Amino acid sequence: MSLTSTALPDTAPRPFGLDRLMIVLGLFAYAGLLGIAWWGLSRLLPDQLTFQVFGRTISVGHVHDRLLGEAMLLLAILPFALWLECLVVGWAQSSARRMLFAPTRSIRTDMALLVLAQGHVLDLAGRVMMLGASMLSGGWMRDRIVAATGFAVDPSGLPLPVQIVIYFYVYTFFDYWTHRLDHSRWFWPLHRYHHSAEDFCVATSARQHPAAFTVIFMINLPLAILGAPPAVMIYVNVIATTVGFLIHSQMASDWGWVGRWIIQSPLHHRLHHKLDMTEPTGHFAMAPIWDRLFGTWRGTADPSLAIGVDTPYRHGFWVAPDLARDYWHFWTGHHARRLAREEAARS
Repeated sequence: MSLTSTALPDTAPRPFGLDRLMIVLGLFAYAGLLGIAWWGLSRLLPDQLTFQVFGRTISVGHVHDRLLGEAMLLLAILPFALWLECLVVGWAQSSARRMLFAPTRSIRTDMALLVLAQGHVLDLAGRVMMLGASMLSGGWMRDRIVAATGFAVDPSGLPLPVQIVIYFYVYTFFDYWTHRLDHSRWFWPLHRYHHSAEDFCVATSARQHPAAFTVIFMINLPLAILGAPPAVMIYVNVIATTVGFLIHSQMASDWGWVGRWIIQSPLHHRLHHKLDMTEPTGHFAMAPIWDRLFGTWRGTADPSLAIGVDTPYRHGFWVAPDLARDYWHFWTGHHARRLAREEAARS
């Protein structure tokens, strides 16, 4: 694979013309229709459902919250990210057009993973691949720690915006170290799947291997133990998910001082995904402050920088073989290292 890329088109800012006006009006129309649909659904559908199954009564509570949580990514967060990218680069260069009308094999993989994730297929696969570890509850561990020590982090006295900012940067701190662990020789076979993307589009953020051991132990559990309120974490996850979509977009921008200090930009993340690994990678953090503090800040990439990995991938909608191969490489790598340590100990 070449170390330069022509896949990223010219994304220089263009004048605000009729096409951008239509994009803005389209977003407002979509948001209005979505709001009306949600208002109607919340009025027609009760928040508590009770039904009979094989003679047993089953009750489901908080129906509205459950539906909102399930629909938020596909109906709100993803469309907003696609809209924002389209507003910046124009329809012709946008991920939305490429996904709908001109998907490459790499983008087809991104779309397949997005659909499988939203259909909870990857959740089920992840529970099997992680041997049930994904079912560990940070809330349960927090309760046990409180019962044993009497100590609990309680941010409820702080204003909601302050809590969101604090926990967002706490989240990005743990995410930074999770990401660095993912690039270690132990977990790289699983994280490599994300880096196998040869083109960036908004949906590339969804290209994740379901066996996300590090996320469970390095992000989910610590945040729960540190008292992150569920309502606050909803906002934090919305921000993090939106940023994840945008940094994989076609926006060839470093976002100025915001990208250097506040939120990682698409160009900084492109440098993180670089194919040429003769120099160490960097830009692990969603918040650049952690890269700067821990010595992994690498500057800004050229928009034509090639991305990907040197391991061959099939790409396309049939993702199972690559997922299984990388999972096998993860476990056999552990086995090979264990045998090497035992051999070294004997010699």
